[in-house]
Amino acid sequence: MKTLVLATAVAAACVSTPALAQNPGGAPTSTQSTTTKTTQSTTTFVPSTGTTNRPTYEFSLGYQWLRTGEFCAAFDDSTCNEDNDPTTFPAGVLIDAVRNFGAFGIVGEAGWSRAEDTPGSAGADRLETDLFHAGLGVRFTGRPGRVWPYAQVLGGIVYNRFDGIVGGLDFVDTRTRVMAQGGAGVTFVIGDGWGIFLDGMYRRMFLDEDEDFQTGRNDIRIAGGFRLILD
Repeated sequence: MKTLVLATAVAAACVSTPALAQNPGGAPTSTQSTTTKTTQSTTTFVPSTGTTNRPTYEFSLGYQWLRTGEFCAAFDDSTCNEDNDPTTFPAGVLIDAVRNFGAFGIVGEAGWSRAEDTPGSAGADRLETDLFHAGLGVRFTGRPGRVWPYAQVLGGIVYNRFDGIVGGLDFVDTRTRVMAQGGAGVTFVIGDGWGIFLDGMYRRMFLDEDEDFQTGRNDIRIAGGFRLILD
């Protein structure tokens, strides 16, 4: 009988040993899976000139070409029909400055132009004309990107100095007249804080009929040059 009990206990121990080896803690096993999702974001790079599209100040320096209307630079009107042809001023300099308040700005402009009527022979009539102008007005500028179109109007004065020989006599005369000017142009932003500009303006100079023998003159001015753009 003891032998039978002992044999039964040994058999039970042999059956339980493999099960404990497979699961020592006696608890069921589980497998966990983790899924990692990666979100990719795309960043678009927009090239920038470094120049703000809301500048506070702009300063310009450039060349101007001037074509005046008919004008008589003589002591009397006896020769005006012969001498008052339109004149081209091939030499010139222009400067301006703008204080901006958004798209609206206060602009000041000044310039110099020079024309020379060089005679073909010694002792013949000649005339050198220097024209200075200065004005103050308003400018409206659009700034959609690197190209800034603008329009402006201003009023001011024109100072003319004539020096030469007319009718065999030395001739020197100066005249200061009121003018109004308006037109449009465009600024091309090239780099950080600077660009180039090109514009065209119509100028009406108001004359004294008693001295100038006419009431007004129509001029056309074309200018281009360097523009400094500051925050």
